[in-house]
Amino acid sequence: MTWFWQAWVAALVFVFPIPHTIALSNMLLLLGIVALLWACRQTLPRLVAWLKPAAWWLLALTAWIVFHSVAVASAPTLALDQFRANWLMPLLIGAIGAWAAMQLPRGRAAQAVAVALAVHMLWLLGWQLKLFLVTGAWPFKATPFAAYDYQGTLNSFLLALLVADRLAWALEKYSPLALGSCAGWALLFLSAVSDLALQSRNSTAVSIMLLAAASLVLLNVRSRHWPVIVVATGVVALLGLSSLSFDGRWQGLRESLVVGWSSPSTYWLTGDATTRPVTPSGAVLEESAYARAAWAHQAIDLIAGHPLGIGFGHDAFGRAVARKYGKAGFGSSHSGWLDFALGTGLAGLGLLLATAIVILGSAWKRFRQRQDAAALVLAFFVGGYTLRCLLDGHFSGWRLGLFAFICGVLIAGMREEPKAR
Repeated sequence: MTWFWQAWVAALVFVFPIPHTIALSNMLLLLGIVALLWACRQTLPRLVAWLKPAAWWLLALTAWIVFHSVAVASAPTLALDQFRANWLMPLLIGAIGAWAAMQLPRGRAAQAVAVALAVHMLWLLGWQLKLFLVTGAWPFKATPFAAYDYQGTLNSFLLALLVADRLAWALEKYSPLALGSCAGWALLFLSAVSDLALQSRNSTAVSIMLLAAASLVLLNVRSRHWPVIVVATGVVALLGLSSLSFDGRWQGLRESLVVGWSSPSTYWLTGDATTRPVTPSGAVLEESAYARAAWAHQAIDLIAGHPLGIGFGHDAFGRAVARKYGKAGFGSSHSGWLDFALGTGLAGLGLLLATAIVILGSAWKRFRQRQDAAALVLAFFVGGYTLRCLLDGHFSGWRLGLFAFICGVLIAGMREEPKAR
């Protein structure tokens, strides 16, 4: 059944983010559950010992969300429904992913994940190439489905996996994604090119930080890998310069952020052009940067007024704005951290960040002491997603579900005990 499980993992990862495929995704999940129950193997997911502290933090966070939804939230029914859809379901999906990955040899499930994400990037580049042949100009940001930042999340997932995989290859000549030498470097190149093609500002920022983190690991572990560090630095410079050259939103970014944070204008709320603030230099206001800064400022003010939170949910910012200003239609503040704090209170955000920090610290310790490359992959994947959620409201929906599924696959791949140094 190895072929079946590898195909199932790849199919679910490929289908899950495509819009209007919820029924198909659920059918695939149901098929996997039935196959797992039919097999009746004694390979239920077992959490590796070094991740148990993180599991206790996650359990505490889950218990806090339930308690908060019942005892603190202004609308308990709504908060509990959000908990079911955007917390309990991702946890179950992650457990299913781990159970399915246990049916495969080590690394094969993670390999299927990487291949499925890479197929999305090939689809993206092929789509843009087709448009280029028609128009004669390369269509940056054009996508076969959804928006470019939507696709940027998929590429961020892929890049985090591949950066850690290639880092393990550079250090130990071992690929935790079972990609080998040429295939791994080729997929990393594909991901970097896809980042250039998408021109998603937040995705590029996360990509640069992931590559910078890999360079720091190389310096910390073995300084003789300076050629790889030079290449990584070159890729960072290429991504940054390309984004600056082709994404006009960088122009006036600083001024727009300052205006969004400090201006008393309600343009962020009403969208009334007559109230649009002007920049000190007279340059055109960069709408995205302005709105994000204004929303962040409002979210922080709302958190200060509701330090215990108003009820779990990715739309906590929208509910708080509607309550304060009587203006409906808002959802996320475009920062998952602020949304989480506004929904579950500062205590909830603290538990969330503590869980991520414990995972990163435990994974790094495991890698240093046991040469466990799979732990390194988990650290980069969790770290990259946590960082992206600071910049975007991604703690919900298919993003959280797919993140949980891939985490389950990665954790299930840590079954063997690597030798201590």
